[in-house]
Amino acid sequence: MGEITDSDSEKGTSDYRFPLAGRIENDWRRWGLLEVFLGLVFGHLLAAFAYALANSVGGYKDFADYPLWLVAVANFPLQGSMLLAAIFAGVYRGGGMVKDFLLQMKRNDVFLGLSVGVAAQFFLVPALTYPVLWLFDKDIEDVRKIAEELTDRPSTPIGIAALIVFVGVFTPIAEELFFRGLLYGSLRKRLNLSPRYCVWVSAIIASAIFSIVHFQWILLPALFGVGLVFNILYEKTGRLTPAIWAHAAFNGVTLINLLI
Repeated sequence: MGEITDSDSEKGTSDYRFPLAGRIENDWRRWGLLEVFLGLVFGHLLAAFAYALANSVGGYKDFADYPLWLVAVANFPLQGSMLLAAIFAGVYRGGGMVKDFLLQMKRNDVFLGLSVGVAAQFFLVPALTYPVLWLFDKDIEDVRKIAEELTDRPSTPIGIAALIVFVGVFTPIAEELFFRGLLYGSLRKRLNLSPRYCVWVSAIIASAIFSIVHFQWILLPALFGVGLVFNILYEKTGRLTPAIWAHAAFNGVTLINLLI
């Protein structure tokens, strides 16, 4: 078991670094899996309430009837709760967002993140999705139907703009802070394993939860793989911003395919 205090954060040249992975006693970061649990539970409850309210006020029968702008608005409570959980944890239960979640940036983070995100979309997703399609006797049309359910809706310029901002900007920030910063960070400092095993087990668990929460079983292995890549990027660089940029690029490719 390790022990860490504020002075052990290895601050140097204005950068914070990961503490040694493994169970840490007397950690300044008092947040953990409770904040993760509350973020997910309240997020899904608020999302369910938002859907019920939209159906009641707008007269929609189900999610398939929502216009494009409402899709973005209705999904906001879940990602919003994740973001608030991470902010609460870092600001009120830890040493701040930069220190706790390594929310810091270097000059090459944009290029690195964008490159990884685009590569994951074009190479990793097909490599992990086609075996699933073959195994369950599906075809690529089943994947396209997921996208068509989103694009075959009444849309306006405002709706398209809302979708771009939500999927391309807000979601990457919220999900990376929650799944990589808060969830992975909670596991990384809690599991009583050797540093190397702790990193990998934490990354695998966090990536599995990341993929399951998206509720797209055909894309489950692909989302798990993408989450693992984002986790590795976070761990290896010691900064969360490359993973945020990678997530934004990954979602951006999806948006381009949907809207063009």
